[in-house]
Amino acid sequence: MKKLLTAGLIFVASHSSFAADNKTAAKPDVFAKATQLYEAKNYVAAFEEMQRLANTGNAQAIYNLGYMHQVGQGTSKDEKKAVQYYQEASNKGFGKASFTLAQAYNTGDLGISKNSQKYKEYLDKASNQGSEEAIVESANILFRQGKPEYDQLAVQKLLPLLRKGYQPAVHLKAIYDLSLGVKNKNPIMQQRAVESLQDLAKKGYPPSLMVLANMLANGGIVDQDLEQAKNIFARLAAANYPNAKESLAKVEEAITAKKAATAQAPKK
Repeated sequence: MKKLLTAGLIFVASHSSFAADNKTAAKPDVFAKATQLYEAKNYVAAFEEMQRLANTGNAQAIYNLGYMHQVGQGTSKDEKKAVQYYQEASNKGFGKASFTLAQAYNTGDLGISKNSQKYKEYLDKASNQGSEEAIVESANILFRQGKPEYDQLAVQKLLPLLRKGYQPAVHLKAIYDLSLGVKNKNPIMQQRAVESLQDLAKKGYPPSLMVLANMLANGGIVDQDLEQAKNIFARLAAANYPNAKESLAKVEEAITAKKAATAQAPKK
């Protein structure tokens, strides 16, 4: 069958989202009321409470106001205002806000024109502000350079996140190790990378599930198992994970073709 797994590192960037209580950014109970209202989908009251917190200068609350303006929760949808709040939170050192702006400059979302220089600027800013998402994306960019010196820099960036078991970092390092193991024909390195991806997949981490399903569909690195690949793709497709539905259709075609070939094979 045609290979489903595209070459290179597989990494899915995160998008902006409502930031729940972060004990490193605020006192433990500061966001309790706002989070409770938000989770109850009482967005108007949650917005009002978040506005109260933002008025005290809380960067996380300011970021959340931006997100609620972006999606239109508790207030009218207004991407221009969302960007203003994100910028204010970024200026106050909130890494998630800087990362959101970096993504906007990279994709052209939120009414912002694509700008590769601004993307890198805000990605570096977010990384320096401690955004784990930004650190992983920065490492991914370094890995894609394909040079040993950049690989070393990428691994150094990831080390603190690897030590704490941050799943996107563990996934990215495993993909890098797998690519390097295949390139250098090192079966031990490949096996360790596969085991790392399998462990993440058992924990339900979608990118690792996607990679594992591709490996099972293709065979080679692991033994081919089309039925298991189908089951994983079906789970991911049900969750609307990118490219899962297309991959599911391809593996179903492969299963049908394999059954047809078996049926037509001459009996001994």
